[in-house]
Amino acid sequence: MEVSENTVAKGNGKQAVKPEGPENFLLSECIDMPVKSPEMIFEDLWPARTMGLFTGDGGVGKTHLALQLLVAIASGSEIEGIPFRCPTSRDVVYITQEDEADFIRGELLCQHPELKTQPEISERIRIISTALRGENLFLGNPKLCSYIAGNLTEGSVFVLDSWSTFLGTNESDNTELMKREIAPLRGIMKDRNATPLIIHHRPKPNQAGFQSSFRGGTALPNSCRFHIMIESAGVEVKLSFEKVSRGAKPDPLKLVFDEDSRLFVPGNLDRYVTVFRKVGKELTTSQVIEKLGKDPTDQKERKRVLNALGQRDAIQKILGGKKGQDAVWKRVK
Repeated sequence: MEVSENTVAKGNGKQAVKPEGPENFLLSECIDMPVKSPEMIFEDLWPARTMGLFTGDGGVGKTHLALQLLVAIASGSEIEGIPFRCPTSRDVVYITQEDEADFIRGELLCQHPELKTQPEISERIRIISTALRGENLFLGNPKLCSYIAGNLTEGSVFVLDSWSTFLGTNESDNTELMKREIAPLRGIMKDRNATPLIIHHRPKPNQAGFQSSFRGGTALPNSCRFHIMIESAGVEVKLSFEKVSRGAKPDPLKLVFDEDSRLFVPGNLDRYVTVFRKVGKELTTSQVIEKLGKDPTDQKERKRVLNALGQRDAIQKILGGKKGQDAVWKRVK
């Protein structure tokens, strides 16, 4: 029987596929061949089939921003005011071991209610959760890695939320992490030509006040070609670009979390500020509520708007309303 170069004969007459070797060539053999531009998940920031890392403090909103990124990838669009531009649409898979699947589904539909009438996008988004059902998906378990790979379409992007829940080893042990966790993850990537985005918690500040941008050893961030981080900055959060694939890193951005839409928006697009249209504009509390499309007689809504206005540095109260009367607010930035 003829044996191809990719198989090896075994003693029992059966054949086994040889592991695929690395790219290996003499430069002279392809000196005149054009150099291919890499496929990008986010233009100028993150190449396809390379590991991405998203770190941040606990409770700051990593999951919500990750969902925004996935919808942008699934739709091949960009996020207004934030330099995440997707040149092509891709299937995405959100794998969480912390949040229930229904919670993720609810937050996605709150952020993007239009997905209910956009099957061409919603069909690209898969949610997997072990929070309530199923065994924990450890990367060190070949059977469970096969399960992950089996749910990834060719060229898709998948999120692991959060990194430590997929590990069976000490994340500070670089050697073990590379061998038992990152190597199987790379196997999944190669098998499906897929791109992982790893969500990871930041450690708390040490006694000297220093706070690292990631927890554990250096094996994970060193293996990633793209690394973003969010951290609390008062009512806002700061989004910083710790590592990008090409060119200069974008400047850090201040983002505001909109409680109604469950979306992060740049400060200059914050609807509690833009409702005033320009610096110097004055509005009463009821006028603000009406311009936001809400009912000014709804006391619960009124309390939420008052709280939001009081937290904005760009908004200043210039007249405090007496009981039953409106306060007056002015945009100062």
